[in-house]
Amino acid sequence: MSLIANLPNSPLSPPILSVGFAVGASTLFTLTYVGSLYLSPAGRLAGKQDADGNIMDRDHPVVIRSRIKTASLATAATVLATGVGIWLKGVVPRAGWLLDTLNISRLLGLPLPTPSLLTSNLLPFNPSLSSYLTAIATHIASPLLLTSLLFLGPLYTTYLSSSLPFQRHFSIQSDIVDKLTTLPGVRNYLVGPLTEELVFRSSILVPLFFAGLSRLRLIFLTPAFFGIAHAHHAWNVFLQGGRTRQAALRGALIASVQLTYTGIFGWYANFLFLRSGSVLAPMAAHVFCNVMGLPNPMADARRFSKNAALIWITYAAGIALFAHFLFPLTSPDVFGGSLYWQ
Repeated sequence: MSLIANLPNSPLSPPILSVGFAVGASTLFTLTYVGSLYLSPAGRLAGKQDADGNIMDRDHPVVIRSRIKTASLATAATVLATGVGIWLKGVVPRAGWLLDTLNISRLLGLPLPTPSLLTSNLLPFNPSLSSYLTAIATHIASPLLLTSLLFLGPLYTTYLSSSLPFQRHFSIQSDIVDKLTTLPGVRNYLVGPLTEELVFRSSILVPLFFAGLSRLRLIFLTPAFFGIAHAHHAWNVFLQGGRTRQAALRGALIASVQLTYTGIFGWYANFLFLRSGSVLAPMAAHVFCNVMGLPNPMADARRFSKNAALIWITYAAGIALFAHFLFPLTSPDVFGGSLYWQ
């Protein structure tokens, strides 16, 4: 079933917003998110020394805490501004503040159920709790399965190192609990994916969709905003390297790699959002990608030289399987359809 295609009060067909308005809002949201990371004094401490003489980088606890707070506030303000903006522009015909809030939330990919008191005498929600939870689980499980196919090679390498769940080098405490309860873990696997998907999928794709941009442009052009949000890491590398020419070159190289990787992931995340109509799908894929890290088949083949041929085969097979199941695992039969993909 779909949590977005069957809105209590259907939105108007695009184009409703002007392209200039949507692009301007997207640019503002991107600059706001990136700027928030440096908004507080603590967020600008990268490259400096703390009280113990340690060089502070983006992984320093003080910097992480500061950036988590400011990024969360910037994201909340962005989502609110997006919702208010499309409400004021009349994207959804007015039906009372409660239904309007539910409609706008679903348009932004936040799958809220509708209190059935608004549409019938039955309580409490439409759809039923079991159907609602099933839909939520599907919007998470399907992209996780699809993304795991893409990472078949790295997963095989993890298997060779006996680090998959239930293997001898896997530890629930160190591999799950410790990672998720540390500040870098909270940033990488919770706050980062949540805030970035709410900004770069919900708050950017939705206005551009209602401005009438084609599906291809929504998928392949908007990751430029997502890439900009990661390019600032080059500045941190430059500061940590002592502001030297070598540090600048290293920062530029890292920025190039990150822009390429985030661009490709942005295409995929945009596709998942448009196919599902839910921010949960790209968020699940985002968390999985952060857990796995950047694939490196050459390093994996060198590390397990006896299995090098099979490693290359699993990498290639993973890409082939991902391409084969990309549409079946995101079909309306799975996600229930989407307002953004009809």
